[in-house]
Amino acid sequence: MAERGIDQNEEKKSYGSIFLLGIGLLVAFSLWAYWDDNLTRRPWKAIQARFYRLDYGKAQAAYDEENKKLQADANYQELSKKLAAQQASLKSGELGRKLAALEKQEVDATVRFKELDQEVKFIKSELEEVWYEYDHAVQQKRNPKPYQDQIQELDKAKAKIDPQLEAARVKRDQIKEEIKKIHAGVKDLEDQLAKLAADRDKWVRVMENDTFKIGPASFYKIPKIQQVSLDEYDRNRFDQPVARVDRCQTCHLAINRPGFEKEANPFKTHPRREVLLADNAHPPDKYGCTSCHDGQGVAVNSVNQAHGEVQYWEAPLLRGAKVQSSCTSCHLDVQKFQETPLLTQGQILFEQVGCTGCHLAKGYENIPKIAPSLKKISAKVDPGWMVRWIENPHKFRPRTRMPNFDLREGEAVAIAAYLWSLSKEEGDQWTNEHPLPAGFRDGDANEAAKGKKLVESIGCKGCHGFAEGEFTTVLGKDKDLVPNLKDIASKVGPQWAYNWLKNPRGYYPDTRMPSLRLADDEAMAITTYLMTLGAKPQPMPGIQEKFADADNIKRGESLVRKWGCFGCHDIKGMEKESRIGVELTTFGSKALEELFFGNRTDIKETWDDWTYNKLKTPRIYATERVEQVMPQFDLADEDIRALRVLLSGFRERKVARRYQANQGDSVVQVVEGRRLMHQYNCIGCHEIEGRGGFIRKYYQENPTLAPPILNGEGEKVQSNWFFSFLKAPVPIRPWLQLRMPTFGFSDDHTNQLVDYFNDLSKVEIPYAYFNDKTVPPGYIDAAKKLVSKDYFNCFSCHQQGDKKPEGPPDGWAPDLTLARQRLNPNWIIKWLHDPQKVQPGTKMPSFYPGGPDDILAGKEDTQITALRDYIMSLGHDGGPPAPSAPPAVPRAKVAGR
Repeated sequence: MAERGIDQNEEKKSYGSIFLLGIGLLVAFSLWAYWDDNLTRRPWKAIQARFYRLDYGKAQAAYDEENKKLQADANYQELSKKLAAQQASLKSGELGRKLAALEKQEVDATVRFKELDQEVKFIKSELEEVWYEYDHAVQQKRNPKPYQDQIQELDKAKAKIDPQLEAARVKRDQIKEEIKKIHAGVKDLEDQLAKLAADRDKWVRVMENDTFKIGPASFYKIPKIQQVSLDEYDRNRFDQPVARVDRCQTCHLAINRPGFEKEANPFKTHPRREVLLADNAHPPDKYGCTSCHDGQGVAVNSVNQAHGEVQYWEAPLLRGAKVQSSCTSCHLDVQKFQETPLLTQGQILFEQVGCTGCHLAKGYENIPKIAPSLKKISAKVDPGWMVRWIENPHKFRPRTRMPNFDLREGEAVAIAAYLWSLSKEEGDQWTNEHPLPAGFRDGDANEAAKGKKLVESIGCKGCHGFAEGEFTTVLGKDKDLVPNLKDIASKVGPQWAYNWLKNPRGYYPDTRMPSLRLADDEAMAITTYLMTLGAKPQPMPGIQEKFADADNIKRGESLVRKWGCFGCHDIKGMEKESRIGVELTTFGSKALEELFFGNRTDIKETWDDWTYNKLKTPRIYATERVEQVMPQFDLADEDIRALRVLLSGFRERKVARRYQANQGDSVVQVVEGRRLMHQYNCIGCHEIEGRGGFIRKYYQENPTLAPPILNGEGEKVQSNWFFSFLKAPVPIRPWLQLRMPTFGFSDDHTNQLVDYFNDLSKVEIPYAYFNDKTVPPGYIDAAKKLVSKDYFNCFSCHQQGDKKPEGPPDGWAPDLTLARQRLNPNWIIKWLHDPQKVQPGTKMPSFYPGGPDDILAGKEDTQITALRDYIMSLGHDGGPPAPSAPPAVPRAKVAGR
């Protein structure tokens, strides 16, 4: 019977094809979803799979190579044969039979020992019970004798079994020892083979780390995210600490593994991995990668996203040398690192080219002005020269730090008129008070020759050049830190030159130019020589009238304020003027929207390109409506790149204190001291921190006549002597013609320099005291023999008071009578152990090891100590002690950069 509402024809229709199509679509979409989720949008999985195959292949190849070496190693093959023979003998040979018999004996001996041991334990248990009853009877005042009798019986029974137990234990242990000896032969061979095969078998562990096993089958590891979480590393816009997640090592799996140095990224080993990624530096599991390299560390969906090279991401990957810029986020002292050459160069340029004169930047607030004072300029320079210099300083001195403001002659005249008017009163007064001696003869050939010889011998070339292409301390690639004087006669007259040489601070109290303590005739000779360098100045028609013109003076004041001349020069009445340039503290964080490209369409709109072109041609973005006043420095491309790296590090970024490097007092003192050292150009004469000593190029034939190398000076000399020496230098090597100048350091600056050298040498206790009463008997007499001609003949080189050594001066060494006041006693011992290690290239011979056997029983350490004690005793009555250093003047810390 038909059912109501049911169409029988419909029931007979087949929907299998529709269901089959649906199933097909479901399978297809499922496969697509899997593919898209696991491969298309997870490229890191394919990268990890490639790495595991690469790593396994390299490990397999290394294993095969090491195994090939082992197969060719006769010793390894001999040991392998011995091991095989031993194992075969243990399995079925004589050793095996002996071992089986011993193992059966061990079982029997162990059973016998345990039986006897159990009997002893039972007796001990019964004894404990009886002793309890005995004690209880005594306490209740009952008769304890029955218990005493039981105790005696049990003690007898135990005494009877104890020798049997000991004999059973000895027998068991003897059998075990024999078994151990049989196994020891195999174990010893296995250990020897394992030691020889260690270089091969380590690759097995690598291959095992790249794979996993399911039964007998082996598969490559399943890719997974490698993540480092840096808690409270960053701070958000509300200055709250937030974590940073870093997944870079999901792809860069070999970043901290050796052996991948020649692979392409992302499988390449990090450069200088053993230094930069060491546990005491930047271990990746603690610092990740983005803390130094930037990028979008949390992203893994594409290379561009992970590198942050997408729109609106504010910290894209730092590529190439630009990665150096991130060092300043955590390190206060970056100039000590070999890995930051451009950043170091950028910091020095930023301080010494004059950037801080116009721009404020955190950490550089107190950099002194780099240019000379103009308060007495009318007493110094020729007025015509002054105009030409202001108009274009690069025409007169191409390597000068002074930038070119691209001024017209009228503007240069106006600025010169204003500066002349300000300085006229003080300049005239100084000129009247400092006349030129009557004996000066301009052009005297003999006097000029004498002056030239002095210039070349007393140390002037440590700072100045005196001919075309001659320079000593280079600033950047092609700037001079100190002026070349080849045309000095066209700039200044003999009166100013003579008095300046005699007393530089008499003209400008804050000058960096030191005094060489010249006698009158020496200063006169050098002045005569300097006046032969360059043509005499040509008078500029009507210059005095133009300088006296009130309109010129007024216009000059306006121009001086506009161009910010007071940023580098001391100008009367402008001592408190503000910097005219923008603050650069967060310049590296500027977005493209904040950079003005003017009408330039030929410059790529990136931070790097904007900054490069701004430094290359500062007014390149000027338009008809927007004037730009930054002058032209004519910097080399290398210097521009260095400054760009530095500026890139000026970021709006706060790193949590626990992630920062040490920024304690010692680091601050190194930074302050190094900055002061550069300001006074100490590296012009001395090598410090492995840099400088530029004057030494003039002493290549006799380097011992050049200024000393000061690497490790803080460890070498006593702080109180060093302080006094810097304040008032005294000759240490009187035969040298070079003179250590008197810089006129303040107490504060002197302390900064002493602290700088001490902290470089990690000197924790800067003062030393030598107690003569603690010198052991016989040490001084033994040392006198050692320094005599019969042994080391020390005084053949070292001066003795007024007694000079024999031979030419280039082989002489300092007066040892000064050592007590000057040298650190512990340093003397270090020096005598190995002079070449302390100062490579020194002419001081090394006497140890190899000291004489007939003094102090041939004990070399004792001989060195005796020599130290003798050297320190030489100056005991050699003169008054060095003045004590005053307490360190408190100084403000250098702000983190």
